[in-house]
Amino acid sequence: MSLASLGAVALPANVSVADTDNFAYTYSCKRKLSDVYETLKVQVSVPKSVHVGEPLAVTWNVTSSDVTSPASFKAGGKVSFTGSVVVDGLWKGELDSDGTKDQAELASGQKLVLPSGVSGAVSTTKEGKITVIPKDVVIDFTPPAGSALINDDAGDTEPESPGAGNHDHEAIKYTGKWFYSGETDPSRAGDHEKDVHATDQVSDRALVTFVGTGIEYITERYKDMGAVEIRLDKESAPSVERDASKDVNGSPAEERESKQVLWSVHDLPYGEHRLWLINKAAAPGKYMLVDAFNVITDPLSSPAEYYRATCTSNDDLMPVTVDVLPPVKDSNDGNNDGDGHISDGDDSVRGVVVLSGGGQGHGAPTATATATKTVTPKPKASSTPQVRVTPKGGAHTGEASDRDNGTASLLIGYGTALALGGLGGRLLLRRRRAAHRSTGRGSLG
Repeated sequence: MSLASLGAVALPANVSVADTDNFAYTYSCKRKLSDVYETLKVQVSVPKSVHVGEPLAVTWNVTSSDVTSPASFKAGGKVSFTGSVVVDGLWKGELDSDGTKDQAELASGQKLVLPSGVSGAVSTTKEGKITVIPKDVVIDFTPPAGSALINDDAGDTEPESPGAGNHDHEAIKYTGKWFYSGETDPSRAGDHEKDVHATDQVSDRALVTFVGTGIEYITERYKDMGAVEIRLDKESAPSVERDASKDVNGSPAEERESKQVLWSVHDLPYGEHRLWLINKAAAPGKYMLVDAFNVITDPLSSPAEYYRATCTSNDDLMPVTVDVLPPVKDSNDGNNDGDGHISDGDDSVRGVVVLSGGGQGHGAPTATATATKTVTPKPKASSTPQVRVTPKGGAHTGEASDRDNGTASLLIGYGTALALGGLGGRLLLRRRRAAHRSTGRGSLG
C-alpha cells in the first residue's frame, strides 16, 4: 500500500546538515489553582537555513526545571510538554512541539521529570524566508488510573460519645452531633480500620472533598440504619436517597453487613468535587454511618487540565529568520508516493492532512547563556510520530493561501521522536483566519 493511499506524503530521505542557533530562555510556570511560580529553563534550537524540501526543525530542550508534582501519585502518571512558536513569512500559523514522559511514584512537591529534546518541524516547496518566534510552554499532567480509600482514624481529641460536636478531618467535615466508634466496639470488626463515624440526629451531615472522576460511599447495611440523602458538587443540587436499613435486594437487613457501597458515581470530569451526605433517618434509634470513601480515577485519554501549568518567558523572545534555499539536486530518491500537494478537500473538511512523522532523533545541544552556533544533524525517517497540519487557506475555507506569481508555497509538517526517554514528538499547525478571498474547493500548490 502506498503512502498516498494512507493519506501521507513521503518526505526526502537525505537531509543536509545546517548551522543551528541555540537560544536559552527562562520561564515562570504557574498552575491554575496555585499562586506559586516555578522556574523552567529551556534551550530553543532553530536552523539558520534549510533547503527546499528539508525539515525546518524547532527543538526544545529542558536544561533545568523546578516544576513539581501537585499531589502524591502512584507510578504511572505522565507529564506532557508543549512548546509553541509563531511561524511567519512563507506560511503564517503556529507550530506546537509536543513530548511526554512517564513518571515513577511521586510525592507531593517532588520535582517532575520533564521530556526534553522535543522537536517539531515544517518543510516548504518554495524558496524565501520563514520567521520563528518562541511563545509559551504548557506542562500538563495525566494522573494514573486507580483508587484511594479515605478513612479517618480517631485522634487524641476524637469524641467517643454522642453529642460531642463537629468533627473535622482534612478531606471529611462532619457537622452536627456525630460520634466515633472504634475497635473497642465488637460490632466494628468488619469495618475498614475497625472504626466508623455515626449520628442519630436528623439533618446532621458529612461533606467529603475529593479529586478524581468518581467516588464510592461505604457504610453498613443493618436494620438500625436509616435513609441517607446524597448531593453531588452543590449542596443545592438535586438529591437522591439510599436506605441503609435494606440489603442489596431491598429487603430488611436483619444481619449486619459491613463495607457496603451504598452509593457511587463514575465518569465525572477529572477535578475537585464535593459530596454531601445528610441524615434523613427520623425514627428514634436510627443511625447514619460513615465507614469510608473510595476515590476513583478512571483511565484518562488526555491530560487533566486541572493540573495544567502555563509557563511564560521572563526574557525577550527573539525572532529567528530562516533562509529557505534552493533545493539540493537529486534530493528525492524516487520513492515518493505523494504528489507534492496537500489536499484541501477529501481528507478533512477542515483542510487537515495527517503525515507520517520523520526522525529517529539527535542528541540534546548544550545550553548557553547567549545564542551560539552548533552543527546539528537532521533526523532520519521514522514512522513513530504522527503530525496534523492545517495550512493557512483552503479553497473551501474562505481564506486565501500565500501565493507568489501564482504559485503557492506548500508546507509539510512532521515531528521527531528522539532517543531521550522514549519521547514522542508531534506537530500541530494552527491556521490563522483571513477575512477575505476565495471560496470553493481546491488544493495548495
